Formats: sequence, C-alpha cells, structure tokens
Amino acid sequence: MRRSLLGLLTVVAVACLLLTTGCERSSVLRVVQINGGKTVFSDIADFGIWVDPTLPDSEQEPEVVYAFAPDTAEIELQYVEIGAGLPTWTPFEAVIHKATFTYKSGDPTVTYDNAVIPLTQSIMTDREGKKTRKWTMVVVPAWWKSKSFGDDVSEPPDYDLIDVVDATVKFSGWDSVSLRTVEATGKFQVEFGNFPDDEQTFGK
Repeated sequence: MRRSLLGLLTVVAVACLLLTTGCERSSVLRVVQINGGKTVFSDIADFGIWVDPTLPDSEQEPEVVYAFAPDTAEIELQYVEIGAGLPTWTPFEAVIHKATFTYKSGDPTVTYDNAVIPLTQSIMTDREGKKTRKWTMVVVPAWWKSKSFGDDVSEPPDYDLIDVVDATVKFSGWDSVSLRTVEATGKFQVEFGNFPDDEQTFGK
C-alpha cells in the first residue's frame, strides 16, 4: 500500500512539473525594420518665405526664414509569444512606453546627446510569427536637431552634407499579462545636411 501511494505521489509530482514547464511562456519583441530599411534624409533647416498677414499686400516685404522640423519614419515591430497551455482568450500584448535614440557620428571626434521619446503603442502577440505592427513616429526630434546642428544651417542655395549618423533605437515596455519587461533594439542610418527646399511651402 505504501509503495502504491508513493508511486502515485511520484506520478502526480512529475505531471505537475511537466504541466508547469509546458505552461511557461517565452516572448520576443523585435524590430523588423525602420524606414523600410532605407536611409533617413534629414534636412537640418526648412526654409520658407514669410509675410506679415497683418499688413496689406502693397506693404508686405517677403522674408526668408527657417525652422527646425522633426523627421519621421515608419517603424515595424513584432511580438511573438509562445508556450504550451496559453489561454487563447487572454489578449497578450507588448505595451511600449518609450523609445531611446542614440546617434553615433561618422566623425569619431563628434558626439551627440541621446533622445527619449514617450510612446503609447501596443503590439498584439502572434504565436505564428507572421503579423507585425507598423506606425510612423519621430526618429529625429526638432529640438535635438536644433541643438546638434543649429550652427550648421546654410541658406539656399548652399547645400551640403553635414554628417552621416548611425542611429540606434531601443523600445522599452512590458507584457500586458505577466508585466515582464520587454525590449527591442533596431538600427538605421541618417544623413544630415542642408538639402534643397521649396521656399514657397514649409516642409518641402
């Protein structure tokens, strides 16, 4: 009787161990691509013609002015969650709350500050690893561009390439169910310079 009871307890313990192991979840958040894998071209300053709307046409004196504008790119991320016994009714997702950008100059003597951008993005899990989440976001903030290249602005038609930068972005967040931290890192290239502008329209 004792041997039978001991054997039964052993079987139950092994079954519990297997069940627990089988229910363990593993998750991978990864950057699929940034800007379609292409270089981001960043115009340091956007030039345009400004007129005073409070003055009549006969008294207006058009003035060439410029502004620093942010640069955006399409981001594609994927969140894969696997593990036997996952309850299919639970909406597993990665909640991304910030993106930290680092910029490495092509000139080793030049350094740039990091940029942190708050986010409110969520990525649903895909057990088959086929679905992705895409959105467009700022990858070079206007304030960062002004601080880094404010002294390099040239008026048209003086166009030139200022720097080729290797950028790295780290997305940080948590799993909506387990609350475990999730992170993913991606890289892309940015070319900064004074590029041609349509002075009749800001942003072109």
